[in-house]
Amino acid sequence: MDKQSYAKYLFQLMGEEVEDDELIEEMLYGYFQMYMPSGKGVEATFKPLEDGDAYLQRINRIYEILDHSDFAGETVPGYFNSKAKDVPPTVLKQHGEQFILALKQLLVEYVTDERDSVNEAVAYLSGIEEILIVPHGQLDSIRQSHDSALYETIFDVVSEHKNYDEPIEVLNEAYYSIACDYWLSYYLQWHRYKLKGDPFAPYFELFALGYSAVFSDNKLYIGS
Repeated sequence: MDKQSYAKYLFQLMGEEVEDDELIEEMLYGYFQMYMPSGKGVEATFKPLEDGDAYLQRINRIYEILDHSDFAGETVPGYFNSKAKDVPPTVLKQHGEQFILALKQLLVEYVTDERDSVNEAVAYLSGIEEILIVPHGQLDSIRQSHDSALYETIFDVVSEHKNYDEPIEVLNEAYYSIACDYWLSYYLQWHRYKLKGDPFAPYFELFALGYSAVFSDNKLYIGS
């Protein structure tokens, strides 16, 4: 199945009739929210894909974190968010340590004399001074001063391993719109990149616990 056919199939699942010349990825923004909160029916999304089971296994995890009571009223969440759990700081830091190591292992594969940005990113991760757990609500302000060079390098490496012609590409915006989080999107789509390891698994574990992580000022900050 090509991208165009797959996109039409997805719009049919949504009950939408769209002309061929109107099919754009942005129209699938918020697609996975259609199956909130249980995820019932989402399996049809990946049925036409040869490796659909790999994507289904990942996306099912995102529905497992939802609190169904949040969907009982007149207003419902627009994004996938997990409520912060009462987790010992040692557990959060362990996930953070695993995340740093996994990212470094991902990037070290691409260290060459010509890839200064990758070399610098590996050095940056090797030089993380500490992992800090911050109080609820403080992470957003820290995010404003994140170390952008690291994020851009990871984005570049992942993007180089995308096949933009494969059908799953039409869901790229849908994956991002789950929580407006590129790293969560990478975890859920990791199968498509054909890269070693599972570097964003520790990041997802933090997300499932209601936390996120930000690299800033040579530190990894974790908060809710």
